[in-house]
Amino acid sequence: MRAKQQSGFIMMVFVVILVLGASAYFSGYGENLFFKQKAKLTLENYEDTQIVKSQFWRYSVFQPEFYESDPAGGTGFNLKNIDRIPGPGYFPCVDLDGDGEVLGAETSCGNVTVAGDDTTGFVVGFLPTNFRTRNIFFNKVAPKEFYYILDERFANGNNSYNNGSTGRFAPLNPGLSPTGRLFLNDQDGYVALIIAPGESMVMQDGTIQDRNQAGDALARIADYLDKRFDALGNEVNGNADGDFKFYSQSKSNIGINDTVIGISFSEWQTMMLNRVCAQKTDLEATDANVAFWFNAYDATTNPAGSDWRSFMGNCP
Repeated sequence: MRAKQQSGFIMMVFVVILVLGASAYFSGYGENLFFKQKAKLTLENYEDTQIVKSQFWRYSVFQPEFYESDPAGGTGFNLKNIDRIPGPGYFPCVDLDGDGEVLGAETSCGNVTVAGDDTTGFVVGFLPTNFRTRNIFFNKVAPKEFYYILDERFANGNNSYNNGSTGRFAPLNPGLSPTGRLFLNDQDGYVALIIAPGESMVMQDGTIQDRNQAGDALARIADYLDKRFDALGNEVNGNADGDFKFYSQSKSNIGINDTVIGISFSEWQTMMLNRVCAQKTDLEATDANVAFWFNAYDATTNPAGSDWRSFMGNCP
């Protein structure tokens, strides 16, 4: 009789162990699945932003070619005078109203730096989906899919300077100072940031993100980008607070599920110099006194000039 009782007790213990083991296994499986799905989404966001970044380089490197003519109302293109063609290095203006286009709402990407005001010197918007008149398309991006932050000096559409007739800051070249005004993960020197907002969420302070609300990119930034918190739950500098510092998701950036990649000024220097140096012989053959992007900038006589000529000594 005692043997049967012991056998029953052992069986009961065995069943309990199985139940506890299965519970632990499936609990861990669910948790691991959640993190795997989150990691997969993060990887997809990262890959998507990298593709957009490559399109940005195409736009920036070939700026002179893209803008050497203007559409002629469905009848072709009108070539621009040489003094109106921009140099390489500019990036598209931001999409403010979320329609995917850079048209009426985006009259200028100007936000000139004011000393002591860290909400100036850059512009915030959605990533444009395309520039149809230039046959540029950003990887079939949907309107409002990405946020886009830009040092306003690099904008192809900025009427804030004394060369406003060109709609661009100049001169824009490797000697630019200060360099990129944007910060990513507390590292400075960035000229552009591409942000894939993570899933909408309820933040630690109770803020609920709602991306169905209407409004321009700046007004709705807290519905797309995230706040950041310290280990005690106190809000610290994040992505939705309007200044020039941004953070990409990581264990140390609590509350951030935005995926952010940047274009640094040093990357920009290398990319643009490679492009200009490849044409060094032909460009240097141009008269140095002609109004042209390769020649020295002058607000009156050569407002599109960026003086790339003076950097040709850096070519291999």
